[in-house]
Amino acid sequence: MGNAQSLTRTSGALDSFVAELGGDMVYEGSLGSARFLKTVKCRHKNGYLVVKIFVKPDPGLSLRKYHRRLKVEREALSDIANVYNYQNFAETDKAGYVIRQWVASSLYDRISTRPFLSMIEKKWIAFQLLNALHDTRNRKISHGDIKSENILVTSWNWVYLSDFASYKPTYLPLDDPSDFSFFFDTSGRRTCYIAPERFYTAANNPDISAKKSRLALEDGEGRRDGKVTEAMDCFSAGCVVAELFLEGAPLFTLSQLFKYREGEFSVDSQLSTIDEGVRNLIKQMIAVDPSSRPTFDTLLHTSRGTVFPESFYSFLHNYVSSVNETHTPLASAMSPVNPAYPSTLSTTTSAIKPPSTQPPPGVVVSDQSNDPLPSDSDHRMDRIWADFESVEPYLASDSGEDTMTDVKVDYTSSVVSSKPFQDVLPVELYIPNRESKLRSAWSAGKRAASEDGPALIILALVCANIRNCYLPSSKVRALDVFLALSSHLTDEAKLDRMVPYIVDLLHDDAAVVRSAALRTLMQILMLVTVITPSNAAIFPEYIIPVIAHLVRDPEVSVRCMYSQCIVALADTAVRYLEMGQALKAHGTYNLSADAQEYDEAHFEVSYDASMQDLQNSVQEHLATLLVDPSSVVKRAVLHNISSLCIFLGRQKTNDVLLSHMITYLNDRDWLLRYAFFDSIVDVAACAGGRSLEDYILPLMIQALSDVEESVVAKVLASLTSLCELGLFQKIKIWELMSATLGFLYHPNIWIRQAATAFIASAAKHLPPSDVWCILYPSLKHFLRSDIRDVDEQSLLTSLKPPVRIVFVLDFLLNAVVIAFC
Repeated sequence: MGNAQSLTRTSGALDSFVAELGGDMVYEGSLGSARFLKTVKCRHKNGYLVVKIFVKPDPGLSLRKYHRRLKVEREALSDIANVYNYQNFAETDKAGYVIRQWVASSLYDRISTRPFLSMIEKKWIAFQLLNALHDTRNRKISHGDIKSENILVTSWNWVYLSDFASYKPTYLPLDDPSDFSFFFDTSGRRTCYIAPERFYTAANNPDISAKKSRLALEDGEGRRDGKVTEAMDCFSAGCVVAELFLEGAPLFTLSQLFKYREGEFSVDSQLSTIDEGVRNLIKQMIAVDPSSRPTFDTLLHTSRGTVFPESFYSFLHNYVSSVNETHTPLASAMSPVNPAYPSTLSTTTSAIKPPSTQPPPGVVVSDQSNDPLPSDSDHRMDRIWADFESVEPYLASDSGEDTMTDVKVDYTSSVVSSKPFQDVLPVELYIPNRESKLRSAWSAGKRAASEDGPALIILALVCANIRNCYLPSSKVRALDVFLALSSHLTDEAKLDRMVPYIVDLLHDDAAVVRSAALRTLMQILMLVTVITPSNAAIFPEYIIPVIAHLVRDPEVSVRCMYSQCIVALADTAVRYLEMGQALKAHGTYNLSADAQEYDEAHFEVSYDASMQDLQNSVQEHLATLLVDPSSVVKRAVLHNISSLCIFLGRQKTNDVLLSHMITYLNDRDWLLRYAFFDSIVDVAACAGGRSLEDYILPLMIQALSDVEESVVAKVLASLTSLCELGLFQKIKIWELMSATLGFLYHPNIWIRQAATAFIASAAKHLPPSDVWCILYPSLKHFLRSDIRDVDEQSLLTSLKPPVRIVFVLDFLLNAVVIAFC
């Protein structure tokens, strides 16, 4: 099959070969143009498969020896975490078939796929590759064809070493590159990672040449021409690691490898851009002399704590491997974290088996068949959420003082000078045995990661599973994990890696998930303090459009959450706009020659235009929320209204906010009327004196007769605040005092205290002559004794007893009787 077969092959329609495997296999398409093994993608009822087809030149050719060898390899490698070998074999008269599950991307694909791999992720992939090769060598198995196309990478950057090539020749003729092209250059890139000692000539290697000739003449089918040593695999692995850190640039082509073999080619210039520790590791692995190459065990040992972080060895590899396993439902969420997990992982075949149908003891099973069953991703997410208290120390252990940056953030806006149990921001995390640190971190400044660390690996694991979760509870827990991870991530990672997955949950079927996703999105965006030029326009071009549908969400809870977050949306959008303008001002953008004439006037116009567009976008969403049919949503809009007033400016505050808010006084919900007067002070301060006197003040005087006493008390409290701000003219103060003196007899103690506070505040803004000559004669009728100062404490101490509520009810009853007589 690999050593003695002719380089010519019969060909035929690949779908006809796939049809021999049965009706369950449907041909999807070819995955390459290799001549030795035809690789195709097939569809099966349980998922996609990769089938490699060896077309027999002679129907009488038997592949039983190869089948037996591949089966031995499969059994030996079945429990290695980072190995995924062929899972099934078949042979017909026309061809031989090796089959495994299809994985979307190889390492070659992943290197050029966004988001591009960071340094910590490259080290993580290299570590897994060396770990896989170390484990396979312990099982006396060699690979023989290590290249980036044969290393499979999952969406959470877990590596599987695949497509072991024991059926390919070990030695290749140096003077005939056709063998290399036929067996190993399957991609057509002409890259060559074959160890130099695997190329031979008849003059320099007569033993190898003689053995190859003997195998060709005899019935050598299934016999190998030599053993692939650990040093050979080490060289190939070193070339792959180099390609990984060179952003996909191959280390050797076939001609370059021949020159390197003879000492006529140097890779020093190529490797000069790589981290020094990794560069030294690669140079050891690609030494021309096989005896100078270290074993995989030595490489892992010497790189511990230097090239690879200690957490890879002590915790991270074993933990991620164990999370990938399928557990009994809920068992994973209740199991403690143990850094000493077994280092092996069951094969993917076992990993995709359905979970056990037996629930753990004490778990109540629902009788409703319509309840969605948790997926494997649900179990993994619950596991990460439950274990996070134990995982977090390993995320921070490698982040020393040199990788952390003090970031002082101004959180003195109304969003953070918050009202306990009312504000949704900052978010309070709910993770077992972990105290929420988010709120306290806001007020004291926070520690931001300046470079990516192991947290990025856990983030990739969470992101890969959150898309496949069925249960809303798992998705909400994933959002909590996102927030907990944010303190260990760079700002660029938050925006590029985390935000897209949160945005995707804004369209979830469950309202609780949509609400939590919106809140988490706003929180993550508020935590970012540094942006890149590519993210400067993230709000107008991405964030605002993707959340626009939430203003008309069918669930009141989601619209209410958006109403509570719209202040944070506006404030954070302005901050990002200012950071983007700062990048332009400091020349961070790559300006063209024409753009160098970017003068100050153009800069200011550009900023004003961007600000105007931003205001219009937020105003459009705000106008919809202000007329929402639910009073709960309207009340949420009024919460922290002062920041919206500043954001919109005086003109739009009058035209948009105030014009809609006035209609709230006709609503039957007294809580909405209460919220109106609770927020009217901030609106009045921004709207200006004319709006206050012409619109707001008459409505407040009218509201003093509201049927709900809490509303009346809030009106008086708002009048006091406006008076203390000095927004009333003298004539208006006298008008208001005449309207409020009667409330000093009111039986409701809140109203009496509010009226007393207003009169005391008004007295401070009047001349002493007016207080004692005009105000006091009217005020003393409500006092039991004279007072020295017209302040709140003196008035409360000297007030006459209020009218008894019984007398008020009798009066109202008599009034009703007279009205109907």
